[in-house]
Amino acid sequence: MRGWKERWLEPPEPDYAAAGDILRVICILMVGWYHIWQQSWLSPALKLGGRWWDFTPWVRTGYMFVDMMLALSGFLCYLPYANGRERPAGEFYLRRALRILPSYWLCLGVMLVFGLADPNRAELHRLWLDLLAHLGFVQNLWAFSYTATRMNVVLWTLAVEAQFYLLLPLIAPLFRRRPLVVYAAMTAAGLSFMLLWTAPMADTTLFVNRLPNMLTVYANGMLAAHAYARLCRVEKRRGWIALAGLGLMILSAWTAAMILFRQSFASGYDTLRLGQLRWRWLFSLCASAFLLGGSVTFAPIRRAVSCKPIRFLSGVSFNFYIWHQWLAVRLKQWRIPAYQAAENPNMAGEMPWQMQYTLLCFFAALALAVLVTYLVEKPGAKYGRKLYDKMRNGEWGMDSRCRASGAMAA
Repeated sequence: MRGWKERWLEPPEPDYAAAGDILRVICILMVGWYHIWQQSWLSPALKLGGRWWDFTPWVRTGYMFVDMMLALSGFLCYLPYANGRERPAGEFYLRRALRILPSYWLCLGVMLVFGLADPNRAELHRLWLDLLAHLGFVQNLWAFSYTATRMNVVLWTLAVEAQFYLLLPLIAPLFRRRPLVVYAAMTAAGLSFMLLWTAPMADTTLFVNRLPNMLTVYANGMLAAHAYARLCRVEKRRGWIALAGLGLMILSAWTAAMILFRQSFASGYDTLRLGQLRWRWLFSLCASAFLLGGSVTFAPIRRAVSCKPIRFLSGVSFNFYIWHQWLAVRLKQWRIPAYQAAENPNMAGEMPWQMQYTLLCFFAALALAVLVTYLVEKPGAKYGRKLYDKMRNGEWGMDSRCRASGAMAA
């Protein structure tokens, strides 16, 4: 039986960052809460210990957590390179495609059906252009496929991700050899694009969420992954590393909360976008530090932030993200649950509709996410992998049993 020291100081797995599960769940929860709050205007306040606690400042800045999601993506995509287990570029692209395309294509198909059913037939040509932009993962480059999209507005993040995936097999080997140099170059490029090009614009709508402005975010995630791979191999001073990880976890969470509180005072879309731009590097650095610290800290804490319920929610979070906003808007349009106001029950402060609607949005999005994950995403990825393996092995269009019989006869 192992003693408490062995249990608490058990080294982390180099290929698995435990804090990634809880961070993904927090990010998706906050982004989803923000979008649902936009529709319900339900202030998240409750009375505890004889006083009111108002969490509105953190909910109304939930859009900021998209940057944390992208930092997490940078961490996870680079981690195999940091551990010296990188795959060929083609294999990397295949794995990413199998991960996102089944759910992504399903979403586009549903959006197309709803778009074609729309009575506004005069704009039909724009619907097809919108679809083409999304199929090419370039929807964040034009207004008609981004802010005015007839598809699903949250899908812009997948455009940024796909564009980053194209670059990663080129950047990652360089990052592994010269991490500080490449990190500095990526950060300088991202900050320069933000300060010299995007921030001075009168209207930053089409540029705030483009890949060059996200380079600092991905760089922070990649640097944290590089440090994590190194720390996992350190056998001595495991207790000090775990203690430092816990401290880093707490400090980064507190700093991120303070950033969100400051950002919550911004008003007006232009001011919001500029604030997000200026906080982006530090906020994503907090996410990366939390991910690093929470993945090297004491083993019981790592197990807690990656327990089975958290891993389950993390596993369906991708589809929750895809569907939550569209579903929230549709439920409100369909008057589910019913409300008394002619329209905009949120502005009327209609209760109990606000509470019922908020809870329904969360549970409906979660239920749909579970269904899509286990009926579309996972089976689609499995089938796609089998299909690829058949094509690679020359079995396309040929019954494998006939090939085996032919080999035996020869």
